[in-house]
Amino acid sequence: MLKAFLLITAFIISSFGFSQTNEHILILETVQKFFDSIETRNRELLESILVPGSLNISVRKAEDEEATFNIMSYEEMVAALTRSGRNAKERSWDETVLTQGNIAVVWTPYDFHLDGEFSHCGVDSFQLIKQAGQWLISNSSWTLEIENCPQSPLGPIDY
Repeated sequence: MLKAFLLITAFIISSFGFSQTNEHILILETVQKFFDSIETRNRELLESILVPGSLNISVRKAEDEEATFNIMSYEEMVAALTRSGRNAKERSWDETVLTQGNIAVVWTPYDFHLDGEFSHCGVDSFQLIKQAGQWLISNSSWTLEIENCPQSPLGPIDY
């Protein structure tokens, strides 16, 4: 009887761990689609993963300067990320994913390149909601740092 109880308990715990891992994978896939939409300037892809009405905030601070904030509406974000004629690539690593029910947060360092050249680095913070079985970005915030950027563990940019 004890053996059966332990076996069932182990199965339940391993199933729970798998479902958490699977949700994290789905959440990170949504964030990757965000990066892919920037790189390809794919408006349809971007709109498919953003919640209409989302708010997006960048925070820029150079040394010895006051931080400046740029607040973009959903419409401004979609227009800005899909109109650029320059080749853009954003990469992230060491993602931290937190979930509770149908909400999630992703916190990740990133680097950003334009036309194959380093532009800036920072930290992205994505807030997501799960709606009709799909993870969507409801809000995003990021720092925009030009100085003192650590070397990416991903190595040189690959175009």
